[in-house]
Amino acid sequence: MAEEKPPALPEEAVPSDEPISAYDLSAEPAQRTRRRPPSDAPQYADEVAPSGYGCADVITAFFLLLSVGVIALTVLLIANPYAPLNPFPPPTPLALLVLATPEPTLTPSATFTPEPPTVPPPTEPPTATPTEAPTATATETPTPTITPTPVVGGIISLAPTPTLFEIPPATQSGTRSPYPFSLKAIRYQAHDGSEGCRWQSLAGLVLNLQGQPRTREEGNLTVRITSADGNIDEFHYTGEQPKFGPSGFEAFLGTTPRVGDYTVQLLGITGVPISEKVTVQTRSGCDENVVVVEFVQNYIY
Repeated sequence: MAEEKPPALPEEAVPSDEPISAYDLSAEPAQRTRRRPPSDAPQYADEVAPSGYGCADVITAFFLLLSVGVIALTVLLIANPYAPLNPFPPPTPLALLVLATPEPTLTPSATFTPEPPTVPPPTEPPTATPTEAPTATATETPTPTITPTPVVGGIISLAPTPTLFEIPPATQSGTRSPYPFSLKAIRYQAHDGSEGCRWQSLAGLVLNLQGQPRTREEGNLTVRITSADGNIDEFHYTGEQPKFGPSGFEAFLGTTPRVGDYTVQLLGITGVPISEKVTVQTRSGCDENVVVVEFVQNYIY
């Protein structure tokens, strides 16, 4: 049985030995076995009419505008949570209630340094110059005339008219203190509070002209207490510590009883000193950790 040969290719499809240039447009393209598209199909793909792209663009633009609106609304609600566009606004904060406070009381400042009153220097008492007593001159004293007064029964009254003598009042001598208050006594005692020995203070009271503690009706005075080292310069009022009396005062000095020098002075309403500066020395014993200074009034000022 004879072997079949493959059909011979047409002469146009036989490849030639001569190379064909890629840029030779005159050369005829080689035939392919692939089927050609129908004659009514478009030649290029871009000539195919698009379908459905217009609706997609509208949807994309809608969602883009919607995203921008959501972002703008979010920024607005973050900046102002109470905006009317917020569907879930935060609760309205409660209004603050402002209560009236009492006016602050006037307290003396620590920088207040009253000037002491100018006291005139003491003058020497005048020397007594002996004077001669005037010589008594005898003067004629009229004798009272007895006028007989007839009375029924024949009795006559002989009572003379008495003579009156005025006695001059007694004169007082002495120099008055320049301050209306002076020191009466200084005593030491133990602190009666729960602190016990962990306490040291300087206290006192003021007595009036009758020797009784001054009351609030008589007026409160200011007490200035200073330390020798300059660490303490305080002002206190009489009557602020009633355990020492109606006019009592007290200044806390520390938690450890120790020896120290302090000065105490009374000041009037205008800040002028009304007593001399009294120097007080504290003690280190637990049974003497409170110093009590008593002032007494000398005269009305």
